[in-house]
Amino acid sequence: MFYLLDKLATALRGGTREVLESAVDANAIRILGQEIYEAEAGLRQAKQHLAQVIANKLKMQRQLEQSRQRLAAEEAVIREHLAQQEEQQASALAEDLVVQEDLVKQQTEQLQQLDAYEQRLLQTLKLTASKLEHYRAQLAMAQTTQHAQQAAGKLAQQSNRHSDSFEKMQDSLNRIQTQQSGFEDHLLAMEQIDRYLQTGSQRGNNKDKQIQATLERLRPKAA
Repeated sequence: MFYLLDKLATALRGGTREVLESAVDANAIRILGQEIYEAEAGLRQAKQHLAQVIANKLKMQRQLEQSRQRLAAEEAVIREHLAQQEEQQASALAEDLVVQEDLVKQQTEQLQQLDAYEQRLLQTLKLTASKLEHYRAQLAMAQTTQHAQQAAGKLAQQSNRHSDSFEKMQDSLNRIQTQQSGFEDHLLAMEQIDRYLQTGSQRGNNKDKQIQATLERLRPKAA
């Protein structure tokens, strides 16, 4: 019993899969267009993220430059104290200098990390944009092909629908051509009759002349 139920459930799953696959195939171009649209939306978001990364990097560059300037200024002050043998003042400033150096080192590392992240993101965006351009071109080609196939299908349907009308048109044309050929044959026949009558008339005139000539030849001559 359970074996049969399991088989029935498998058949139902197979039927559902076939229906879904058929629906996906029927809407493949629409699905591809939506997938491209969603990928483009993701690309726009990634561009916004990259813009924020670059903005943060520029801000950190300014902060690092300011820290380096303060560091250089403190170093100059310490050198002056050391030149004047003011060890205590130089030592107190040196303690703060160490803190400033650690800060500059930390900011430098963060800036390098941001720069590396920016470069990776730029490469990813470039590759994504290139792939999207490829799929956009393929989508346009698929849409053009689909439109051409639809047009060809409609023409084929119209040809089949009007095939009987075309046969009737051909029959009418054949009848017209037959009538015209018969008229031309009639004209030729009339011409032949006219020629025959003209020839017969000439022959009759010649025969009369011959008869008269014979009579004149046989008629008795006057004494």
